Amino acid sequence: MNEQTSILALYKVVKIDDVDYLRRDIERLAYKEKLLGTIFITSEGINGTLSGKKDSLNKLFTLINDKYKLELDAFNWSKSSKEPFKRLKVKQRENLLPLEGDFDLFKERGVHIEPEDWNDLIQSEDTLLIDVRNKYETDIGTFKNSVIPDTGNFVDFPEFIRGLQPKTKSKKIAMFCTGGIRCEIASSFLVKEGFNEVYQLRGGILNYLDKVDESDQLWRGDCFVFDERVSVDQSLEQGSFIQCFGCRRPLSEEDTKTQEYVKGVSCSYCYEISSDQDKERFAQRQKQIELSEQRGEKHMGVSQRKIDA
Repeated sequence: MNEQTSILALYKVVKIDDVDYLRRDIERLAYKEKLLGTIFITSEGINGTLSGKKDSLNKLFTLINDKYKLELDAFNWSKSSKEPFKRLKVKQRENLLPLEGDFDLFKERGVHIEPEDWNDLIQSEDTLLIDVRNKYETDIGTFKNSVIPDTGNFVDFPEFIRGLQPKTKSKKIAMFCTGGIRCEIASSFLVKEGFNEVYQLRGGILNYLDKVDESDQLWRGDCFVFDERVSVDQSLEQGSFIQCFGCRRPLSEEDTKTQEYVKGVSCSYCYEISSDQDKERFAQRQKQIELSEQRGEKHMGVSQRKIDA
């Protein structure tokens, strides 16, 4: 049996003054320990998912907690039988996520609800359950009875919230996302907008699937993840979806049977919006991938278009 790769998803909302030093230290350790994946370092905190040997990932954990005192408390471990990332990206940017507004991320956010208590909250009649993720994520799985914003990008979320009925401000708002980071920003926005009771699932869907027995789960379907696995099921095992390399959307087996689907090139979601030049470029890329696979090599290329977090 092949040795499984460990995957660590983490984030922390915290003021970081020495962003550049932290970025360089993380990058140095990650390269030394042969970690792959993406991690963002900002003045508002850190957010990322990395893979590698568990001992190596624990060294990263120790660096962040011991040297920089960030006290990570939002993280998820999982495993994969194949490497979920192609390369390492350690990026420095201004904000954790690009949601505009005058809310104070450090002053006001929603109340964290542990996975073990989540079912009781979302089954309450006076709770409005909101899926904070984008449409391509919610299409393949969500919590029972959740409200779907149908957003194409996280920056569209405020428009959805402002379109809700005024009476919803008196209800309990329960929010969830993949790993928890989007709910930190979204809940801060809601509090600023005047919502009285805002709650968020600690550690997101991944933490819920890890902590709650499958027989007790109110989750339905797969959970989209931003790596080569595409999705995970209720047991956190790799799901049944593949990804369109033209637009990066998750595709079911049924999606791959449409006439618009061409492996590595297009699918029914992007066929009409991608140009002939795009399709030709993606086709050439797919050809190089297949040639690399025939030679037993790893192809490091990425598509030109990516879906947003």
